[in-house]
Amino acid sequence: MKVTPLQTEISSLDRAEKTYLIRPVRLSDATDLLNLVKLSQGGLSSLQPRLDYLKTYIKNSEESFSGKKAVGTPHKYLLGLYEIKNEGLIGNTLIGCAAVKTCIGLESPFINFDIQGDGLDEYLIASSRYTGATEVGSLFLHPDYRAEGLGRYLAKVRYMLIATEPWQFGETIIAELRGICGPEGSPLYDYMFKDKLELSFLDADAQYYDRDPNALGDIVPIGKIATTDLPANVRASIGHPHQTGISAMRLLQSEGFIFSGTIDLFDAGPIMSVYRDTIRTVMSSQTGQVKISDDLSNGYTSLIAAGGLSDFRAIVTTANPVGTELVMTSEAQNALQVKEGESLRFWQSPKKIDHLKREIPYTKKARAHV
Repeated sequence: MKVTPLQTEISSLDRAEKTYLIRPVRLSDATDLLNLVKLSQGGLSSLQPRLDYLKTYIKNSEESFSGKKAVGTPHKYLLGLYEIKNEGLIGNTLIGCAAVKTCIGLESPFINFDIQGDGLDEYLIASSRYTGATEVGSLFLHPDYRAEGLGRYLAKVRYMLIATEPWQFGETIIAELRGICGPEGSPLYDYMFKDKLELSFLDADAQYYDRDPNALGDIVPIGKIATTDLPANVRASIGHPHQTGISAMRLLQSEGFIFSGTIDLFDAGPIMSVYRDTIRTVMSSQTGQVKISDDLSNGYTSLIAAGGLSDFRAIVTTANPVGTELVMTSEAQNALQVKEGESLRFWQSPKKIDHLKREIPYTKKARAHV
């Protein structure tokens, strides 16, 4: 995942009271997903704005959710966030997406730089240490909905998905933060790869998926690269997130992610990692039995998940935990397709649902290992 700009959200009383659905993206959503991805203006190279590419991605996701793929092989779980238009759940609008990917690096190389040593003895060395890990990424929310606090929950739903059947995911979860880069280039890429690839940083970033994976090995430097030998601007970029991604780093840190000492191969952005079973959203989530009521004056903003991997779905809505029960509206029940008394996992904001004033991440994946 490449994490790029975070924007501070403004409260929205009228929309905050809506119920939003999160479920696996279906092949019938392909055109809607294409239209959504186009809004990223190239910010989601893991979800390229090509219909055939997205259809292949969705088919892979559907196969992963179906349970037909063997455990220990790469899985891609693509989730969509939908604004509910009616109680029949027909005509809902796709307004966001997020993904979880397992066994990264097994189908396409996942090569980065490890930072080794320190001081005058510090150096970079090519590494594939995270081959086989699980990655969270492909997070994008429609610009018109960024004032509603939904991005926070769209990010968290990936951890709720992992919590359904944690043994299906690697013990190490990683997330890539965008490094120092932009239309003008990237210090590390321009110094080390631009002449070899004969492409600008953005062109190389966008075309990464279309290159022969084996060709990557031809450009990766072999051996130690002393950081003292690098230009000052390259040294300064190592391990630093893009300015617009600082809040995204804090959001990951709030989940327990830390800088791993590994940086992105092209833009030197930090790769964050966390042990799967210590993700804070999962650790602080609770379980409760469905109880229906239209009186939720004491309700809180809630992310509620139901089902396992094969039938996973979630909602962002107002709910109120009372004892062992989780009180929600009939609209929320219909959206989640659960029965009264059914057990659910939920995570709640510490503040009541008077508003959803939150920060949201806008994420980007810019490498073939997505």
